[in-house]
Amino acid sequence: MNNVTVGAAVQDTLEREYDPFDLVVKNESYEYYEKLRRDGPVKWLPSLQAFAVANYDDVDALLKDGKLFSSTMFWPALLGEFDPVPEVPPMISMDPPGHVHLRKLANKAFVPSKIKLLVDRTYEVANALIDDIIAEHGNEGEFDWATEFCALYPVTMIAQVLGVQTERRGEFKIWVDNVLAAANRASYGPERLSEIQQRSDDIRKFFEDLYDERAADPQDDLISQFIAAEIDGEKMSRIEVIQMSILLLIGGVETTTNLLGTTLVELHRHPDAYKRVRADETLIPALIEEVLRYNPPVQIIFRHMMADTELGGVKIPENSTVMPLLASANRDESKFPNGETFDIDRKIAVPLMSFGQGPHYCLGNYLSRMEAKSALEMAFQRFEQLDPISDEVEWLDSYFARGPHHLKARFKVR
Repeated sequence: MNNVTVGAAVQDTLEREYDPFDLVVKNESYEYYEKLRRDGPVKWLPSLQAFAVANYDDVDALLKDGKLFSSTMFWPALLGEFDPVPEVPPMISMDPPGHVHLRKLANKAFVPSKIKLLVDRTYEVANALIDDIIAEHGNEGEFDWATEFCALYPVTMIAQVLGVQTERRGEFKIWVDNVLAAANRASYGPERLSEIQQRSDDIRKFFEDLYDERAADPQDDLISQFIAAEIDGEKMSRIEVIQMSILLLIGGVETTTNLLGTTLVELHRHPDAYKRVRADETLIPALIEEVLRYNPPVQIIFRHMMADTELGGVKIPENSTVMPLLASANRDESKFPNGETFDIDRKIAVPLMSFGQGPHYCLGNYLSRMEAKSALEMAFQRFEQLDPISDEVEWLDSYFARGPHHLKARFKVR
């Protein structure tokens, strides 16, 4: 990049305001996050009719205060009329104590002791997917890391947890991508909105049918556990089980898919780190933590104001929508010195915001980290070469989720 191009890019950033619907901002948001933290970390966004919150301390405070910053509008703000199950709120969009009993049920699948039982399976799934890639493309060549590995790997894993047929795993990622694309609904035309609605209907119909099958013939899977479980003598309703299952599929697919895809992007951008990790696989956990900090799979979530308050010197009225910018908080220089630098040797002294904080801290964080570690270990062991073919990245069309939509890579088998 020459000096003229650099100068133009800097000028563009100075003149352009942060707006998640702006394609330039959405593709590479971090320079705009940095500008927000410097010039005004709480900012009104007309396009979303919401207040963005960019610095670590304010994000941390609002995520931990569920009484003042409610989660009840999160799902409606994200998906609007395209929510597959609008009749009941998902656990992620319920405030304590209402969500506690559902969280206890879901936690049965995600406690570390349960996740450890899946470790062997993660290696088996990753190995089988690499076998499929070799069968399709030979011992060296090109393939799409994002779609042929990253997307299929966590889908297969979460399918096992939920008791879902892996034969249809390709459909699951399509459903998840389209449902989450509803966050951009204000910028889409009728044809795209119709497609999103169809995928929303598809995912609901699938889990309605699966519920009915498991209700009639219980299996050793999470959906059957949901159907049978009781809390204080009460069982989850049919619609609550369907909603919970869809939420866990979305969470289980999107986070790990994006984390794995973005990890290869960052390794390509930071070849010294890549060389070190390839030479020493014990660095993989540190690599994963730095990717989670530096370029996390979830960028933004929503909260709803329950009373007038002031945050970062800005008055925020009751009933306002607030958007904690998780990805911005993860680069806050007051908590992460040289936060704009990718550093796998970084000593992190405060919790990352990548999986949230407070009562809605992501249940699947341990599973996602474990899956990513196993997948990278297997990929590095099987592939002598694994590198994106271009510096350009086709990111997901989302300001909420962050990961490559496609990522063509050159590979060579050991």
